[in-house]
Amino acid sequence: MARFLSILCAAALLAGCGSGERDAKTPATETIPEAAPPPKSEALPVAVEPEPIQYPTGPVPDTGIHEAAANGDIETVRQHIAVQAPGYINTPNEGGWTPLHFSYAKGQKEMSRYLLDNGANYEARNKLGQAPADILLLKNNHKNSPFALVELFTSESCSSCPPAERLTSEIRRMALAKRLRIYCVSFHVDYFDGGSWTDGFSDAGYSARQRAYEFKRFSGLYYTPQMIVNGEYQSLGHNRANAYGAINRALKKPAKVNVSVRQIENENGVIAVNACALGKFENSAICVTLVENGIRRKITGGENKGRTLSMDNIVLDFQYREIPGAAGHEFQFTEKPDAKRNLSVVAFVQQIDSMSILGAHATPIRPLGQATGSMQ
Repeated sequence: MARFLSILCAAALLAGCGSGERDAKTPATETIPEAAPPPKSEALPVAVEPEPIQYPTGPVPDTGIHEAAANGDIETVRQHIAVQAPGYINTPNEGGWTPLHFSYAKGQKEMSRYLLDNGANYEARNKLGQAPADILLLKNNHKNSPFALVELFTSESCSSCPPAERLTSEIRRMALAKRLRIYCVSFHVDYFDGGSWTDGFSDAGYSARQRAYEFKRFSGLYYTPQMIVNGEYQSLGHNRANAYGAINRALKKPAKVNVSVRQIENENGVIAVNACALGKFENSAICVTLVENGIRRKITGGENKGRTLSMDNIVLDFQYREIPGAAGHEFQFTEKPDAKRNLSVVAFVQQIDSMSILGAHATPIRPLGQATGSMQ
């Protein structure tokens, strides 16, 4: 009996302790909420198969689109566009020529407009780096056209140089008036720099170029002002008779290489050109010079101290790339097109060993959006 009572008391104590703990944590009037059901997972989107591209169907013309473009056959080109896949209008042949290349090469103006209106790429390059407009320029600047590249090595600190500067400016204006292929470039050397004046346009590379002429082509010392025509004739820069005599001799010889240079658009807004060469040659380089005309500077030191010089044909930048033969390359400069400045780019092909100039061409630099090299 005593054992039963002790068990009963223990049970009562246990029950009381449990009830008291529950009452302390949960009021009698409240009920423990049921656990919330887990959120329903949202259904994942079902991938929808894209609709297959529906290409136009129909008979393909027997005449290829490249041949039709060359012949000015707009109707055949239209049929190709109607039945071929999108972008077919820019299909290249084995040499990388698109229909627009052929249209430009054959002088098909209406066809070229039609192709451009229907998505032809104006800057598509063939395997030689030539765009359609380059083909036209190379054709117009054919290798039988005589030319003269007049290089003047000069300095703002040289008292004998201003007369040579005036002479090359005169030659440039004469060439423009008579539409002659004469291109003037003035390289400012740096070996006069120091002391009281530093030429703002001088460059050690230009001095090295002048020394290369003396080492590879001419015997004797280099000097300023020195004029070199087509890499073959040299003269004292302000000697008018010798200068015009060298130019006349150069203009009696046909160019050996077709050269073209054309301004192109650049996403960075800087001056950019595509320069091309066509012909048979080797061990040569295609060179480009960014040139500015109409510069006036007051000289406060050197031999020309106190004078204000008017200068044309000043080379702001010179770049080149060695090429084994026919090729085209894009060149960029740090300068930006400026309608207030008279800028141009002169391109030429030069043999590395003999320093002979094989062909040359030039283009004015215009504000962006005014592309050059069109068929119109």
